[in-house]
Amino acid sequence: MQRGRLQELDSIRGLAAISVVLYHYFYRYNEIYGHQQIDTDWIAFGHYGVQLFFIVSGFVIYWTLERTEKPADFLISRFSRLYPVFWVSAALTFILVSLFGLPGREIQFVDALKNALMFHERLHVPHVDGVYWTLTVELTFYCFIFALYITSNLRHVTKFFLVASILSTLSSLGVVTINQPYFDILIFEHIPFFLAGICLFKITRKDKVHENYAIIAAAIVSTLITHSFNASVFFALSVVFFILSVNGRLPFMKSRPLVFIGSISYALYLCHQNIGYMIINHAYAHGLSPLSGIVFSVILSVLLAIALTYCIERPALRAIKKSITPIKIRQRAGRLLPAVLRAYRQQN
Repeated sequence: MQRGRLQELDSIRGLAAISVVLYHYFYRYNEIYGHQQIDTDWIAFGHYGVQLFFIVSGFVIYWTLERTEKPADFLISRFSRLYPVFWVSAALTFILVSLFGLPGREIQFVDALKNALMFHERLHVPHVDGVYWTLTVELTFYCFIFALYITSNLRHVTKFFLVASILSTLSSLGVVTINQPYFDILIFEHIPFFLAGICLFKITRKDKVHENYAIIAAAIVSTLITHSFNASVFFALSVVFFILSVNGRLPFMKSRPLVFIGSISYALYLCHQNIGYMIINHAYAHGLSPLSGIVFSVILSVLLAIALTYCIERPALRAIKKSITPIKIRQRAGRLLPAVLRAYRQQN
């Protein structure tokens, strides 16, 4: 992996986050509540930013597992990365929505507690924030990857996911029948994007380059059938953009503002939607222009994301890592001590 590659991955996350935020504040808000005299069609494609996140996840998680010594290390790193800031974001969103109201998006306290699992969608529990459906998808993907890892089948990951993509395609064509609950649980609809991310990582490592390009092409064709023509075009463009970015062909992808947005993108994704909708609603109620409400929403969401990243996410990562380190030291000492004793006895 070339130096500076992580900066470009952060920038890709940043662009994905920006597209999703603008999509929600313009297009999606207009669908739910209605904007007044404002064009929203220009950002209709913004929801594809979620698929871009999935591609990045496929790339990064496979890379992470290549550097993981033990299964526990992966579980701890994923937990510390995902859950602490998610819990705080969900709690903050629930409290603000309960206090200030958001028609159609208020839920019961018990359901909010169930959201803490991050698997709540599988239990048909309403979301504290609508964007949390993607977290269930991400977590399911991590479980699949982890299962392949602990069974020493990670090297076959592209084959497993390619089969899943083929089954998804055949199901859409009516060739095979997969009941909807199984279709959802196995995240067949989203597998092609994760698969592309894994293949892109392998391509950067010069590992079976032509084979992985062929698998990506198959994944794109799959989305043409299972999703739409527009989705497959955006998917193909995202792959090209990803390749150009990680190979240093797009210098602007190292710009500090973009890298910074990428560094807070997870927190921004978690806290922006319902809180932003509330701000826009109140802007309308006070006679402000639609753009004023959107600008205030963007500013507050970014400020919240910065606070969550630097006050919750990163401290939690450091604290959990610090608490685990003594355990690792004791484990290594436990392995080293018998060897030292044997060497001492041999000399004496």
